[in-house]
Amino acid sequence: MDTPNLNPDKYRFVRALRPFSFSVALITCGLGIAVAFSRGEGDVGRAVAVMIAGLLLQAASNLANDHADLHFWNGRTGLLAEQVIQQIRRNFYIAGLFALVAIVIGLWLVWLTGWPLFLLGLFGVIAGYFYTGEPIVYKHRGLGVPAVFLLTGVLMVSGAYYAVSGIWSNELLWISIPVSLLTAALLVSNEVRDYLDDRSSSIRTLTVRIGYDMSRALYVVLLLLVYPVSYYLYLNNLLINPAYMVFSLLVIWQPVKLLRCSPGDYQLMKLPPMTGRFFLVFGICFILSIF
Repeated sequence: MDTPNLNPDKYRFVRALRPFSFSVALITCGLGIAVAFSRGEGDVGRAVAVMIAGLLLQAASNLANDHADLHFWNGRTGLLAEQVIQQIRRNFYIAGLFALVAIVIGLWLVWLTGWPLFLLGLFGVIAGYFYTGEPIVYKHRGLGVPAVFLLTGVLMVSGAYYAVSGIWSNELLWISIPVSLLTAALLVSNEVRDYLDDRSSSIRTLTVRIGYDMSRALYVVLLLLVYPVSYYLYLNNLLINPAYMVFSLLVIWQPVKLLRCSPGDYQLMKLPPMTGRFFLVFGICFILSIF
């Protein structure tokens, strides 16, 4: 298949690493850790291990994300295609190394916490593989957004709390929802940015399936929904002081303003990092609200 609109720069290591998305691991793991310490159930050693493992898994997921694009480049001739294929494979190998280190850390946490954490981690690894792995490939089936909501949102927060405290709490499933909505919004921001590339390459992401305008509306809904959900958590005594989240409103307008851009507009390159910044600010405010 010809790939005239696939941008080779997207596979460069730093861009493939997607540093702006590290806010996801910092906030999701940080939230689980913070809740554990707020309840007097925290452990510093486990908390550090969880944070390192979370960052490594986030990096591994980002680097492996483009591996499914290999079939668009295999069979193409020329130096550019050869360099792109080598870079995708190199990123994938580095992702495997990061994941291996994270797994070793995870096994140490399992030894301290118990076998249920192993089952939780095993589910996360297998489900995460199928984001870009055959035969499912959530990304190409339009399932990336709900998968990210569950795996890098709900599962990360709940798993971090369990790994640090050694106690499972169903309340963490509810507490994780606001930040999980923003992990989904961050993926939508990537899909909006890459809309023309994905559509021309027949990559059936959710944005390609529902259209550019509907995806922009979904993005706004995901961002704004965090506030009523957080207020609901406060009414149910799961948050102590939601007033901190008012400060996040100072940075929400910047990514939303970019949605006025047309598909392919260069300004859309700023949408994912701006979304990542909002995620970080909101996440810090949300964590402060639990104390």
